[in-house]
Amino acid sequence: MATIEIKTATVADLDALAEIYLIDRQRDFPWATNPKLADFEHDSRGEFIQVAWVDGQRAGFCSLYRLANFIHLLFIAPEFRKMGVGESLLAEMRQYATEPMTLKCVMANEGALKFYARVGFRVVKADRDALPPNYTLRDTRTEQYVALNLQ
Repeated sequence: MATIEIKTATVADLDALAEIYLIDRQRDFPWATNPKLADFEHDSRGEFIQVAWVDGQRAGFCSLYRLANFIHLLFIAPEFRKMGVGESLLAEMRQYATEPMTLKCVMANEGALKFYARVGFRVVKADRDALPPNYTLRDTRTEQYVALNLQ
């Protein structure tokens, strides 16, 4: 079993993360029109980013908009899926959030919805008028939040 290590992103990580972001969006996000490598820098600007490393390779990343405790991006390179990388990234992000994190997930992204349900996120709102239609999910694993459990 591979060892997953989570580290805070550095400037040296950004090109590789942009590549993961682009490949995933091209492969799995038909609603993303004309994705580009530069989208990562734009879409993650001002966010706290954690990188998952597996056997010396960047396997994925998660970005958190800390002011709102909002997971904006969670992307795993295809060859590292189903290894616990996404769950490890979310567990690490819980250490930085000050209240239960939320995120949005496109309704058509059934694989992601199953993943989020398995790791403790529950649907709290549906926006069928959005393009594309999406759900807002909230994390229920509050026992893992350092800030919520300080006595």
